[in-house]
Amino acid sequence: MKDNSSRQHWFVDFLVEDNYRIYRHLLIWIYIILTEIPNFNGTKKYAGNYDLFYGATKLLLFIPMVYMNMYILVPKLLFKDRYFVYLFTILMMILIMISIMQVLSNGIFDYFFKTYRLTNDQENYGPLATIIDNLNILGIAVIASTSIKLLQRWKKDSTRINDLEKNTLQIELRELKNQINPHFLFNMLNNVNVLISKDPQKASTVIKKLSQFLRYQLYETRGQTVSLQSEIEFLRDFLALEKIRRDEFSFEITNEQPTDLLDTSIPPGLFLTFVENAVKHSADTEAPSSISLCFKNIGKRLIFTCVNTKPNEPFFIRTGGLGLANIIRRLDLLYGKSYKLDIDNGDDLYKVILSIPI
Repeated sequence: MKDNSSRQHWFVDFLVEDNYRIYRHLLIWIYIILTEIPNFNGTKKYAGNYDLFYGATKLLLFIPMVYMNMYILVPKLLFKDRYFVYLFTILMMILIMISIMQVLSNGIFDYFFKTYRLTNDQENYGPLATIIDNLNILGIAVIASTSIKLLQRWKKDSTRINDLEKNTLQIELRELKNQINPHFLFNMLNNVNVLISKDPQKASTVIKKLSQFLRYQLYETRGQTVSLQSEIEFLRDFLALEKIRRDEFSFEITNEQPTDLLDTSIPPGLFLTFVENAVKHSADTEAPSSISLCFKNIGKRLIFTCVNTKPNEPFFIRTGGLGLANIIRRLDLLYGKSYKLDIDNGDDLYKVILSIPI
């Protein structure tokens, strides 16, 4: 299967790529030349080498028409949806060329090479045979050149469409990745404002961690991937900021295979939405709340688990869940059907399990 695919790709490349242009043109020339070699197609009109003069003249007439079709008629007419004009022009050019060859064959060449013309018993040629022969040669050459230009246009359009789709995908992924929850920033800034007068040391700690958080979010996630270790540290800073804000809040982050996983490359900010959601909906004014994150490797897949406690009375009213919808869309764009997301909304715990290939 792989060899067949490679051969097919080579054949398409040969027909459309600029690297093979000279070889394609040589094939057209060779085809027309071979059809004019005496006895190649079983026909001979003149004795000696005078058929070569006839073939050379035909070559000098047919080749320009093929190039005119490739570089003028196809781009100017066919590619601009002027199909009827293109077809009419091609037919007229073929008729004109065949008429010229008939005049040359039955007039000028017969006049100059009359003494070398074969007798009717030896001749295997007639007017109808000449027309059919010329129409066959010229028609195949024109169809082949048009087909090559159509394939080149198809390849160019396909590449352009693929590039546009890829660029659109990258833009959408970048927009989804760069979304920062404004509520989190507003809460942190309000907390800093309160802490400045009550506990300057604590306010300084919050500002430092917040700057690290924003630096990572704005600068270190510009690439396509980041290491799992840096992403875990980012989530740790995020939860540490929340712990400063909430006295009755605790969290833990575990990595069951630290040596195997820390260097794993993943898309940046992939888990933040789940952690933000856990922080938001674990808030409890009457009892302690906690969040547990776990990373492990099972069969070349990264398993991320996020579990948060739930208050008896929701502190936040659930809205449309735009953040969750965005991360699901991002997962669809990144992994297609190769990821698995399970969400268990229990009475006391909210659990998210995300499995992605690595």
